[in-house]
Amino acid sequence: MAENTRIKTIVHWLISQGIISSQQDLGEKLGISNKSYLSQLVNGRATSPDFINKLSKLSAQINSEWLETGEGAMLIGSQDNHGGGQHFHGPITGPNPQFAGHDFTNNPPCSFGAEIDKIIAAMTAQADLTKEAHELTRRAQDQVDRAQAQVDVAQQQMNRLLSIIEQKLNIDMA
Repeated sequence: MAENTRIKTIVHWLISQGIISSQQDLGEKLGISNKSYLSQLVNGRATSPDFINKLSKLSAQINSEWLETGEGAMLIGSQDNHGGGQHFHGPITGPNPQFAGHDFTNNPPCSFGAEIDKIIAAMTAQADLTKEAHELTRRAQDQVDRAQAQVDVAQQQMNRLLSIIEQKLNIDMA
């Protein structure tokens, strides 16, 4: 698991445990007031050993080795669950025989969070491009409208000129 994915996993876990309420709250607890820099740290666009160290100290359960290297379990004293899932040890009973047995892990971790972040980033970029295209189209339409107005004025002037020429020719011919 990549470092930025581990960081995001820890941040989500900290929120789920009520240790922090948001990424902004994380910044406040770690003494990072620059929201952009905090976002870069969480998303892996910037690195800081101090950030990793402070992050691992927010809970005694966080395995700093896992956070730094990906080795071992995310939480100290847990099985190697990589930060997700609920572990049941002992008999599992219920109406569905598919789940009968021992040591069943429900809700294993997934990488959808990272994929969703990529999709959101792509959609945001597309929305920005669409806004830019709309603005360029609006500007082009304004230029076309101004050009049409100039053509209309020129047409009116041409019509007046033709009218004056016709009047002069009618007078001269008479």
